[in-house]
Amino acid sequence: MSGTVNISRDIWRDTAFKTEPFTEREAFIWIIMEASYKPRQKRVANVSVDLERGQLATSVRFMCEAWNWSKSRVDRFLKRLEKRDMIGTDSGTGVNVITVCKYDDYQNAPRNGGTPDFEKRDTSGTAPGQQRDKPNKGLIPDARIDDDDSAGADLTFREKVLVAAGHDPTGLTSGGKVIGSRAEWAEFEKARSDLDLSDEDTLAVVKETANQKRDGPPGSLKYFIPSMRKFAGARDAPPVSAITPDPARTRGTQHERSASKSKRRMDAFIAGARGTG
Repeated sequence: MSGTVNISRDIWRDTAFKTEPFTEREAFIWIIMEASYKPRQKRVANVSVDLERGQLATSVRFMCEAWNWSKSRVDRFLKRLEKRDMIGTDSGTGVNVITVCKYDDYQNAPRNGGTPDFEKRDTSGTAPGQQRDKPNKGLIPDARIDDDDSAGADLTFREKVLVAAGHDPTGLTSGGKVIGSRAEWAEFEKARSDLDLSDEDTLAVVKETANQKRDGPPGSLKYFIPSMRKFAGARDAPPVSAITPDPARTRGTQHERSASKSKRRMDAFIAGARGTG
């Protein structure tokens, strides 16, 4: 059987599958899914990188985290893909860029602007303007990669969470740490699934919680799980009936006043998270 299928990037965060190291086939599929489907720009540290269709800018460290592999295994795998003319790597601009050879064999051309589904290919099967195999110029040390605003529509849900948390969409910090590793993301997603939080509410809670943190973005997505639980608890709490105050107890007990303040704070948090406050 031949042909192609469309697979959502959300498959990487589907809780139906347990967290485990990628197979080599899964790793290559990940590369294809991370590649840009249209020309765009990415900011890598202080360099603006022009990516063509079928290219991605990433780091070995990030692939290690995403695939749950060692650095040496990632290096060997990429070199083997190059020898088979499946990818090309280039660091000539000071940025790691991977080109998926024959990308249009895996991904239909975009339809907007009247572009046909399948571009004409030369006798080698390569689409016009797409390089069949780029000479390996070696991968450079890891760098911090930033998506510009024009790529926002291409962000996965995980990347949107990282942005809401105040981090780069790749999860790479300036110190080289990776936020949102596969194990960390699996724990975050399990909590979200158990609490039955929508994508919209999850992003709102993460953003509101991050905004309330005064000393910089949290160093782990686990930081947001308590806030998600508070949000879900307040969402599911039964409505409080109005109570006619007792003139003899106008001021109320200390416990009642404390509970009232706590409820007001939670109401304010929910309103802030949902942008209704």
